[in-house]
Amino acid sequence: MAWKLETWNPEYALPERMQSEEEQGGLEDVKTHYEGDWAARSPAKTEPDLWPIVYLVDGRQRIDAQIADSGGRSAMLAKVIAGAVLRDGGGIRPVGEPLKRDVLLHSADLVEPLPLALQHYQPIRTRKSDPASMRARLTEVMRGLEASLVNELEGGLVVMDGQIFPGEQTFKETERILGYTKTQAATYLGPEQQALLHRLKPFERTPIFSIPGYGLRRPLDVFSWYVRLPLSPSAPFYGGAALLRVETPTPEPSDAVRLADLSVSLFGALASSPARDPRAPQNLIPIGGLEQWLGRHMGHGDVVRRKIVQALFG
Repeated sequence: MAWKLETWNPEYALPERMQSEEEQGGLEDVKTHYEGDWAARSPAKTEPDLWPIVYLVDGRQRIDAQIADSGGRSAMLAKVIAGAVLRDGGGIRPVGEPLKRDVLLHSADLVEPLPLALQHYQPIRTRKSDPASMRARLTEVMRGLEASLVNELEGGLVVMDGQIFPGEQTFKETERILGYTKTQAATYLGPEQQALLHRLKPFERTPIFSIPGYGLRRPLDVFSWYVRLPLSPSAPFYGGAALLRVETPTPEPSDAVRLADLSVSLFGALASSPARDPRAPQNLIPIGGLEQWLGRHMGHGDVVRRKIVQALFG
């Protein structure tokens, strides 16, 4: 059989260090004038029974195996999945079935077909063959699934775990979409504006600001803001431990302000606890349940890997 399996189990860190593409916004292109003075905002609390229907969308990805063709060119067998849960007056529950794709990431023309048992892995061309490039391409595929799912959801507000990236698609209703980033590795604001983040109290937000799409290497502009989540106990944690950066692709500042005010109540009520989630409070409670549900649909990684070995060498 031409295809061979790498010995390193992809359940662990890949042999070559993978570096993610951090968000890079140009300070000179970020506009902060939309709400007047740059000061904390404390919007009136919106009780959960007054919320709109809320969909929460997330995706997962997994490298099933690293393989190589007869020429020694690396490839990856991987799985991506995207799903949603619905929050309304009846509680929180999954929406339909998740979207899934099994993909073969490869930087060269495929001259050797996969064994029949593995041909459900659909070939996707990557620009380079290093693990970081292939993992980045896999993330693009996952985001594409998430965007497809968002466009299928009707009515209500859609909250996406992660920054909003439609890929090659366009969103049908940008004014009802929120995305949020759990960790704040990038800096978009000047020193004076940035200082406000550490002065925010729970259930407060910054004013909105705009980030051009090219600053994040994606094909849409967004309005963004920061929200301080409740965190108890708060004493052991540093000032940025409970911050979310939230964004929306709506082109209208008035829509962004409306969503920013609602997001304070929404994210504050759905924040997780350090006693239950090591990524608290940013890993929202419904997202934690959604991750587990998606994991069950992905199947057990060890079982999948054994089937790959059998297909290659059985």
